[in-house]
Amino acid sequence: MSHSRQVGPIRSVLAGFLLFPVFALQAADSVGEPLVVTATRGEQALSDSLAAVSVIDRERIERSQAPDLIELLRLEAGVDVARTGGPGGQTSVFLRGTNSNHVLVLIDGVRASASGTGGFAWELLDPAIIERIEIVRGPRAARWGSDAIGGVIQIFTRRAEGVTVRAGYGRYRDRSLVASAGTGSAGLTAAARRVGGFSSQNERGFAFDPDDDGFQNFSLAGSASQALGRGVLDISARLAQGETEFDQGESDFLNYAASLSYRSDLDADWRWQASLGAHRDRLETETPFGESEAITRRTQAGAQVETTLGASSRLLFGADGWQESGVSRGQWAESRYNIGAWAGVDGSIEAFDYEFSLRGDRDELFGSALTGNVAGGWRLSDDFRLLGSLGRGFRAPTFNQLFSPGFFGSFAGNPDLDPETSWATELGLQWRLGSGQRARLSLFENRIDDLIDFAGVDFQAINIREARIRGIEFHYGLILDAWRGDLQLTWQDPEDRDSGQDLLRRAREKGSLALDRVLANGAWLGAELVHAGTRFDVGQARLPSYTLVNLRAGWPLGQGLSLEGRVENLTDRDYEQLVGFNTHRRSLFLALSWAQ
Repeated sequence: MSHSRQVGPIRSVLAGFLLFPVFALQAADSVGEPLVVTATRGEQALSDSLAAVSVIDRERIERSQAPDLIELLRLEAGVDVARTGGPGGQTSVFLRGTNSNHVLVLIDGVRASASGTGGFAWELLDPAIIERIEIVRGPRAARWGSDAIGGVIQIFTRRAEGVTVRAGYGRYRDRSLVASAGTGSAGLTAAARRVGGFSSQNERGFAFDPDDDGFQNFSLAGSASQALGRGVLDISARLAQGETEFDQGESDFLNYAASLSYRSDLDADWRWQASLGAHRDRLETETPFGESEAITRRTQAGAQVETTLGASSRLLFGADGWQESGVSRGQWAESRYNIGAWAGVDGSIEAFDYEFSLRGDRDELFGSALTGNVAGGWRLSDDFRLLGSLGRGFRAPTFNQLFSPGFFGSFAGNPDLDPETSWATELGLQWRLGSGQRARLSLFENRIDDLIDFAGVDFQAINIREARIRGIEFHYGLILDAWRGDLQLTWQDPEDRDSGQDLLRRAREKGSLALDRVLANGAWLGAELVHAGTRFDVGQARLPSYTLVNLRAGWPLGQGLSLEGRVENLTDRDYEQLVGFNTHRRSLFLALSWAQ
């Protein structure tokens, strides 16, 4: 396929969507500015953030009718996804071309990655229990510590209000049932899903077996808030339990976590908060080659203080720490702790916005790391702002990389590994095209050193590789009267500097368009267009580009009842996200929901 054919779908999306604002400019904005907390660890309006941040809120999750997180995240600029087969298959998320374990994943502020691999099991988190997702692109180590080289994705569990029930059915015997009840200050959501599935692999797969590979998952999330003294106490907890089948094997999983936080205002200028969190994860896998078990246990605590500095700036500082232990049955059982302290200042001087932050970490195994970030924004007018930033990131080696005994003397870990480090720069332009319309253009480069690779003697893990990732992101958002729209475009050059080849499973270009229209009677119609360019898999096997069209709609039936539907892969495109693994063909999903 020629290069012009690869980028053609993106050009078509852009050309078509740029016509849309012509008539939308006359509409009036009816939605307030969302607040975000992940970029600086303090509240700020989304448009004030100097980092590239996007928000997926509960309304958007419900409109999408996405059965899993992959359908939501694949629409975002700078995000690449790859899944081994159908629902429940192992899922990787790459942010701005970095590795899947270069993304810090937080759920209600609790670190949620596996201690062995450093990755997060995206496939296990049901969208039904999610209230909001904040995606911060670019290094955030100066606020959050290890892992935030590509950015941070923080997921907030659902805070149910009223009583809702939703039952759905779709192709591949995909059955789901969700029920929630709450008052806003306290609530509980339960979600169950069972999928008959399809064969995870095809004839190109290394373990092809033509039987259907199913998935079942039960999720539970609860939260409560209570005024206590001069502050507010927040409690949240979640659980996921189920089974995933794959060709010639299956996995049983149990994943649960809880968090407790208290925040209080000391006076008009000073406020503080403290938090505790715990995360547990167990994965048991059975294949023809034997059985394995991986366990992660993590506890964490933190405190931070915020105070104003004059009329237009603030200081935030705090300390946090976590202790994690991991077990890989028959291979290793290890633990370690990390303690960090950080401080940040952000504010404005006339037309100039600024942010400075610095953090020091002490890891029990590899030693100390110092990271920092500086960012600035110049408001050229009420509608235009120039942006720039420089940031330092790092990632501590995982237990697998440090302690794995390998296989028959090969692919062993290395306890002398250094952390991976990065320097990232970004330039951007943010502007308003009219009421209810926002756009942002970002140019970024991230240089990552001491990448860990199994390339030593007998393929032992060593620090050897270097990567350079350059890219351009464009986002246009629309919230005007009955219209909701998002256009996301990404071009990136994710290069392995040692080999000169592209980093695996990351497209050089990708784009998406999501557009919804709310009708007068409360019904709504929506469409998604998703394009991913050519990628390369293991052994430099070429994965062709693909373009998907998805449709969704909802229709109120009265008495709190609604009928909803989603069509995935309308054009029945046959494509692969990984070599030898199947994906959804054209599929229809219907659901009946009731809210009181």
